[in-house]
Amino acid sequence: MLKVCGLHEFREWPVSALSYGQKKRVTIASILVLEPEVIILDEPTAGQDYRHYNEMMEFLRGLNSRGITVIMITHDMHLMLEYAQRTIVLADGKKIADDRPERILTDRAVVEHANLKETSLFTLALKAGVAQPEELVRRFIAFDRRVRHR
Repeated sequence: MLKVCGLHEFREWPVSALSYGQKKRVTIASILVLEPEVIILDEPTAGQDYRHYNEMMEFLRGLNSRGITVIMITHDMHLMLEYAQRTIVLADGKKIADDRPERILTDRAVVEHANLKETSLFTLALKAGVAQPEELVRRFIAFDRRVRHR
């Protein structure tokens, strides 16, 4: 788990000497060694550089493909678009939406009610007059993922 979380070289270091992002990865690694059926992570990529962000998310994707349910609480709309299969939006203590992430983030009423950040992809789709903005968002995320993970 330390290798997966990018921490193997720090295995002899005291936790207090690690950066914020490294401490976050230690916490996640300590949970993963227990082989849980469900993992709930609050802002799992906070404090991570781009490489560790991708490593961690790909590792979590791998866990999910092996049957472990991964629930993430995040304000990172790109992370949600790229990695979530289902998105539940809470506002004022109530569930206001439960759908695919690209549908959630192309629904202006949900975005405004939950005070979410409108994505630049959605803004581009609207300005370009795209009839189905969610399809543009879905396809762009899939393309971007393929290009980055070659």
